[in-house]
Amino acid sequence: MKVDVLIVGAGPAGLMAGAWMARTGVKTLIIDQKPCRTQSGHADGIESRTLEILDSFGIGEGVWRDSNRTIELSLWYQQQGVLQREAVMQNCNPGLSRYQECTLGQGKIEQRLLDLIHAHDCVEVQWNTSPVDLRVNIPGEYRIEMQIQTVQEVEIKTIHAKYLLGCDGAHSWVRERLGLRLEGDKMDEHWGVFDAIPITDFPDIRKRCIVRSPVGHLMVIPREARLVRCYVQLDCRTAAEFKKNYHADILVKLVATILQPYRFEASQLEWSTIYTVGQRLCQTLSMHNRVFLAGDAIHTHSPKAGQGMNVSMQDTFNLGWKLAAVLKGQASARILRTYEVERLAVAVRLVEFDKRMVQAVCGRTLNAHTRNSILQEENSSASGLTARYCPSLLTVPRGDLAANLTVGMRFPSTPVFCQSDARPWHLQQLLQSTGAWHLLVFGGNLSAVSQMKRVERLAAAVADHHLGILSAYLIHCASRQEVDLMDLPALFRPFDASHGYDYWKVFADRQPSVSSHGPGEAYRFYGVGEEGCVVLLRPDQHVSFIGSLEDINSIVVIFTSIGWNDRDS
Repeated sequence: MKVDVLIVGAGPAGLMAGAWMARTGVKTLIIDQKPCRTQSGHADGIESRTLEILDSFGIGEGVWRDSNRTIELSLWYQQQGVLQREAVMQNCNPGLSRYQECTLGQGKIEQRLLDLIHAHDCVEVQWNTSPVDLRVNIPGEYRIEMQIQTVQEVEIKTIHAKYLLGCDGAHSWVRERLGLRLEGDKMDEHWGVFDAIPITDFPDIRKRCIVRSPVGHLMVIPREARLVRCYVQLDCRTAAEFKKNYHADILVKLVATILQPYRFEASQLEWSTIYTVGQRLCQTLSMHNRVFLAGDAIHTHSPKAGQGMNVSMQDTFNLGWKLAAVLKGQASARILRTYEVERLAVAVRLVEFDKRMVQAVCGRTLNAHTRNSILQEENSSASGLTARYCPSLLTVPRGDLAANLTVGMRFPSTPVFCQSDARPWHLQQLLQSTGAWHLLVFGGNLSAVSQMKRVERLAAAVADHHLGILSAYLIHCASRQEVDLMDLPALFRPFDASHGYDYWKVFADRQPSVSSHGPGEAYRFYGVGEEGCVVLLRPDQHVSFIGSLEDINSIVVIFTSIGWNDRDS
């Protein structure tokens, strides 16, 4: 069997990569030794950046609708035998994203990704299948050779692939086979975890809680459908007792002891386990520019900040579009080298943040200001919202025409109005994950003849260079009533003989300033002046370049540097 991409591991990281392959039509095989997707337990925290990513595949709103929003964080401590509430604080930083942190079982997110993948016939998922042997960098077009075996069959099958992704968790078979290892510290602490419906009079049970107690610290995470997850710190004796038969009553009784004098019992216990996770990192994310590691295969840490599933999906969200571009002839394989540079820096920050987070949750001497700063960091930089990729052939810093945007960072969202029907849209909603780059043209006041001429010249230049991998949008700050869609260049109202015009490429700014033709809310939000600018976004929504309306040649240079040419369009 020959495939373009072979993915080992059908967890969140592997399925996110599979979603890219499905959307872009890349022949892919995903294998996993499990019999099916996650049924209960495991990760449940979803960061706002992850919701933005899921929405770019058309499944974010469903996850957001079904999830539980963790809006408040309540801090409790036990002093002289009395349990007291120390503080209640916001568990999100409003305004950074149109979403906020929420919780939903990992299996339900995996199912939505599987539904997306199954809607395309180019990606196959094989369960009960394990890798047996691996050869890398063999001669020919298909440089990967892997032997696999399913539970039901004795026969060993051989798969030939152009690229291999190891998304197979902390005990990664692919990583071990490559001779790589995780390095770092092993935690001395044991934590038990269970999901159940709580029967309790503890007043903050539907808030995210951190409870510090001499018996052991406790984290409470409210879940969907009345469920609550409890993480409880275990001493060595209790951990050993739990490991004898994995009976959750031991954990439930300990939580009940910590929450006294409040009553606590667990009904409909769904899942329980114990973990002792190290804060460890693999410094090598790729080999031969053909084999790539992602997710827990490269970074392990505690689940206290709910980052594992999120960073894992963000890893392959970064990698997936690059693989697709190379395989479809839209870019040179050299862009794949940016994956390790960009995501290793994120992994290093994740492990360092987790060390601070563990101290914030467990430390007895940490002052309130430091602890609160760490908890605020969790909902901003640690969530992926402020991840900044360093300059490379994909991110080219230049100019300051959009003062509030940063090259290398994800494009934030603000509302605008559709020119055609006045419907409000978030700009980020337009940035669907199809493999296309996005060109946002802030055209300024189009009622001014000189500004309209600049936009027309830009559109003509895009057409002349045949930039077929671009999806272009126009955002202007004129009065919407003074602009006629049919007077605009065809780039912003593409026509199809079967479907007619695309009416969702031109948008007007909200609430123009007092001068009526000055920049409105969106222009001020992004720091764009009346002269406008162009913002080039990578397929993963990160800003690649910011320039003037006359800077189309700079965009052509970027595409040339990544190996694109007219023929690929």
